[in-house]
Amino acid sequence: MKVYIIKACAERMVKEYKKIYDCAAKGGVSNINNDVQNTTNIDFILNEKPIKVLVKLGIPAILMALLDELNSFIDAIFMGQYFGSDAVSSMSIILPIMLLMVAFGTLFSEGTSIAIGRYLGAKNIQKANEYLTNTVVITAISSAVCGVIFYFLTPVVIRIFDVSEGVRYFADIYLRILSLGMPIFMLVIVLAKNVYTEGKTSYLLITTFIQLGLNIIINYVLIGILRFGVKGAALGTLLSELLQISMLIKYINSNKMAMKFSFKELRLNKAYFKEVISLGLPIFLSMILLAITMGIESKIIAKFGTAALSVQTITGYAFSISSSIAGGIMSVSVVILSYSVGAKKIKRFYEILKYSVLVVFIVVTSVNLILVINSSLVVRMFTNSSNVINLIKIPALIYGLTAPLIFTTNVVLYAMQPVGMEKTSSILFALQQVLMFMPLLFILKEFGLVCALSAQPLSEVIGGIITIILIPLFIKRTNNYFIKKKEVDNT
Repeated sequence: MKVYIIKACAERMVKEYKKIYDCAAKGGVSNINNDVQNTTNIDFILNEKPIKVLVKLGIPAILMALLDELNSFIDAIFMGQYFGSDAVSSMSIILPIMLLMVAFGTLFSEGTSIAIGRYLGAKNIQKANEYLTNTVVITAISSAVCGVIFYFLTPVVIRIFDVSEGVRYFADIYLRILSLGMPIFMLVIVLAKNVYTEGKTSYLLITTFIQLGLNIIINYVLIGILRFGVKGAALGTLLSELLQISMLIKYINSNKMAMKFSFKELRLNKAYFKEVISLGLPIFLSMILLAITMGIESKIIAKFGTAALSVQTITGYAFSISSSIAGGIMSVSVVILSYSVGAKKIKRFYEILKYSVLVVFIVVTSVNLILVINSSLVVRMFTNSSNVINLIKIPALIYGLTAPLIFTTNVVLYAMQPVGMEKTSSILFALQQVLMFMPLLFILKEFGLVCALSAQPLSEVIGGIITIILIPLFIKRTNNYFIKKKEVDNT
């Protein structure tokens, strides 16, 4: 009897070791309590030199952010070339409302990204799976509800803006279609963010490139050939992103990622909501406030005429290139910082922060210099209006000069989130977007268009200076956070 038991145990052990061997051959490790998981990339993020991790993950992230930003950029170009300046001007209304929509998705995607970064840093794969599943389900449901609400509110919101009927017409059509497709672009944000959090930026870059190419093709077919009008621009974005969702879900559930999406992991408890919402709140509030202030700015700029709205729109799109690059670097930085917090590596935390600030400053300064020098060429991509070309020169110079300080200090604001300074980060974002921007806007608008357009960068520069002053407090709080974390883990 004992022989049979020993034999059965031996056979069982052989099977288990075969699983481990097969997994290792695929580049993964065995999870004792769950399916085979791949943690190779997690180890790379935790242990490799900070600058090497930033470069390897940052370059695809920057390219991905640029490609992603090009979606609305391409829509604006198609609208401008086929329907004229009214269509381009409508984007100054569309952008703040779209930002407002996207903000609801970032509340969960950003918060989950930081939380998952901590759990992956601590090698807690099961908890990461739980948070990923929770966020995908919550996002799908909440974005569908918000989309229906936005669909009916769109005409009401558009009437707030003092614009021509032509501008209002284009904005209404575009936004109504995007409202109904809100779950699509929200799920892209959430799924991409979590693939990104595990450091799989190369695959994400591929899917974003495919999505962008498909968007261009569908835009051309629907607008240029089938004459769908502005509907074609909105439908092109949604249809191409639908393909990206399927690619991302398939990749997440492959053996190339440690995290997995599974309804079995769905646990919508109080702890999940508390952690994710508190972590995502700074970026969420920043986007909400930015959407509101952009809307108010557009309403004021509209009083200077259609050409002024075009200047605002084109300036925003042109310098979104540098903001996307900075955003890509900062997103990678926050992910690696979160891993460092989870692994309790304070020295690595500060090294990553130092290199992130340096890289953002150098890259943003270089890109903005190119944009300022070639501002006229950028305008001609949208319109040949000499009035717009002349008006944009000084605003472009102001944006170009202020952006390096703004984005390098924003790196510190992002770094506050993984170390328990979410409230401080939220207050500073609110200070930039509302408490300083609004008074500046209403004062400077009395001195003309150029001064009105300068209100946003100037308010953010003041916010950046305040952030620099608060750096000693940030360092002190960060040190205390790591000390407390180690004390809790030791008990």
